[in-house]
Amino acid sequence: MEMGSNAPRARDKRTAAKHERAAGAKVDLGILPRLLGYNLRRAAQASWRTYVSFIGENKIRPGLFSLLILTRFNPGIAQIELGTHLGVDKASIVALLDRLERANLIERRRSTRDRRRQGIFLTEGGTAELEALMAQVRQLERHMASRFNKAELDQFLGYLQRMYS
Repeated sequence: MEMGSNAPRARDKRTAAKHERAAGAKVDLGILPRLLGYNLRRAAQASWRTYVSFIGENKIRPGLFSLLILTRFNPGIAQIELGTHLGVDKASIVALLDRLERANLIERRRSTRDRRRQGIFLTEGGTAELEALMAQVRQLERHMASRFNKAELDQFLGYLQRMYS
């Protein structure tokens, strides 16, 4: 009788062993490689790791860099315009601008024509910080773009822009 009571356990172990993954077995990604969202997220993660390795995690993050660029090339731009071009809601853009203002990188100035409107401008410190950061970002971009020839890169950028246009 004792022998019979161990038989189900032994069978359960054999069944479990059949279904257990072997150590080092290749991971089957299923449909993930064909999903846009999965590939975009993986590319964004790789881009973030590369950004951190070139610029540092505690420096200006990519979103803030974009905000500074828009401010640099559009002095006096309105908060709402920044939010629109960065895909950021009103509350979030205000928080980002507050952070940059506390760091003395930007300043808000009231419009002389429309007192309800504030223009966003880089400070001298913001201009200097952005110039240094742009040199690092150019190096980072060369590194990431090196995986593509010019035609491929142009096509790839076009595809990405099509995703949010």
